[in-house]
Amino acid sequence: MGKVLVIGIGPGEEKQLTFYAKEAMARCDLLCGYQVYTALVKRYFPDKNYYETPMKKEIDRCRFACEQAQGEGRLVGVLCSGDPGVYGMAGLVLELSEDFGVEVEIVPGVT
Repeated sequence: MGKVLVIGIGPGEEKQLTFYAKEAMARCDLLCGYQVYTALVKRYFPDKNYYETPMKKEIDRCRFACEQAQGEGRLVGVLCSGDPGVYGMAGLVLELSEDFGVEVEIVPGVT
């Protein structure tokens, strides 16, 4: 079974990433996120595979992450600013994950 990590990247600067968030991103096979957030992370992980969407495509992005985790048993990260529990991406991934049977782990970030 695949797994989706919902990762809070905080304000986006490396010194403001938690150790847990940075380690989680390093483990992921694929990182999914809003274009602005993936651009912030690419400088730390330039060789990762990324799936990017524009603003207002949160459902599509989270659904894609769950599909990728389910279909290939991959470890997929969904990036969000701040903390995923505060800014809402955690709830959306948890809701969608029920349709795909994937495990979800929330990786807190600096709010």
